[in-house]
Amino acid sequence: MLTTIIYRSHLADEVPVRILPGMVEKASLLNARHQVTGILLFNGTHFFQILEGPEEGVLDIYARICADRRHHNVVELMRDYSPSRRFGNHGMELFDLRHHDSGSVLQAVLDRGTSKYRLTYDDRGLQFLRTFVEAREKENYFEVLPADYWDFVPDDNGSPAPAAGVTFRPVVDPLGREVTALEALPGDAPAGLSGEALYEHNLAAVTGALNRAGRSCPDDIMLYVSILPGTLVALPDAVGRLVSAIDSAGLVPQQIILGVSETEVISQLEAFSAAVRQLKQAGISLSIDNFGDGSAG
Repeated sequence: MLTTIIYRSHLADEVPVRILPGMVEKASLLNARHQVTGILLFNGTHFFQILEGPEEGVLDIYARICADRRHHNVVELMRDYSPSRRFGNHGMELFDLRHHDSGSVLQAVLDRGTSKYRLTYDDRGLQFLRTFVEAREKENYFEVLPADYWDFVPDDNGSPAPAAGVTFRPVVDPLGREVTALEALPGDAPAGLSGEALYEHNLAAVTGALNRAGRSCPDDIMLYVSILPGTLVALPDAVGRLVSAIDSAGLVPQQIILGVSETEVISQLEAFSAAVRQLKQAGISLSIDNFGDGSAG
């Protein structure tokens, strides 16, 4: 079984295009040592690459790619598994779209394919490729300028000051230049706690974080707090206590996002589902942390 990673990125402004052939030659040798193959498309501004090979090799190569300062706005489009390679001729083959006629460029790319089955547009990876080659959705690319372009200037509307047992972290929209949410991080539980004692401590930490946040969290800011899924299951009154804490803090349920981690074991699925329904009925949102990368609502 092979791992496939597809990403798109933006060439750094200070990097001359003429270095690409040499860069690709070196990268191809490195990829070959990791048994990784693929194709790199370039349209003059953006890169699009399909990496295929053993999982360890692909992940190592991709980590190097993400750390490379010659490009920015690296967006992972797909991570999947497949029984065979789509483009297996080279460690990395450069395909410069600027040197091909727009009417035949897509077929020219597909002709590089090495799959024993004819590459078709039903293939999920090739759907991404086709969108890139045909320059569709380009106006919808969400890109943030590199870090050295930004100057973060403090204003008078900072996040709540750190309090005992809870840390606040802002969620920033860099393009809008505003804080869109606050994340409240309760302190870790003491070592040795387990079972109901652990869940009671977790619920107390979450309600304490809500209380502290309520003193200074603006009405138009969402508040995100993590909670153990077991807390919602083991403590029958957990949802009621959360709602009461939200109310006493001067917050509203629609302002709160509770996060549970995908890496935590969710036992008693029926009881957990019932707790989720109670949260939804109260107006509280739920997200899954570490779901691939980030949070999923």
